[in-house]
Amino acid sequence: MEHVLPNDEAFYGKTFNDLAMVQESVSRKVFESCVFESCDFSEAFFDACTFKDCQFRKCKLTAVNVRNSKFSDVQFYESKVLGVDWTKAYWRGLELGAPLFFKECMVNGSSFYDLKLSGIVFEECRAHDVDFREATLSRARFSGTDLTNSLFVNTNLTGADFNGATNYDIDVKKNTIKNAIFCRYEAVSLLTSLGIKLV
Repeated sequence: MEHVLPNDEAFYGKTFNDLAMVQESVSRKVFESCVFESCDFSEAFFDACTFKDCQFRKCKLTAVNVRNSKFSDVQFYESKVLGVDWTKAYWRGLELGAPLFFKECMVNGSSFYDLKLSGIVFEECRAHDVDFREATLSRARFSGTDLTNSLFVNTNLTGADFNGATNYDIDVKKNTIKNAIFCRYEAVSLLTSLGIKLV
């Protein structure tokens, strides 16, 4: 049980409980196969850090700054990951795979603008006002996720799974949705962008 992050530069297979790092800076650290449980990183600054195969459970990551940090196979469960600008993270040269996985999280107000994140997962999440414009989200999964006011423009959603997703507004003329999966009751909303009136 550690409430303060030790000064080590790299951590492997460690579990951190109840860390409180509000508005604090975490710089140039490597976390591999680590678990963060009930930690508070609200408005923290992850500067040039590496997170590989890590899990955040019941954590607060509201408005966390991810500048130049690398994320690979990172999973978030029951966490608040609000207002995060993921475009500031370091995505170049990362091996393909699902870089980010969110389950039962709140990701409102975040930005994935123009990122190539094939296979990203949002499961049973609240994703209001999220910017997905210009992003490549092929094979992404949005199952059971509420996408109220989220933006999809020139987004590549090839093979994406929207089964059980709600409140999305996707213009079929301005996005690539080939082979995407939609629940037939919710898919009615796709027709509004074609100017079709359903009776």
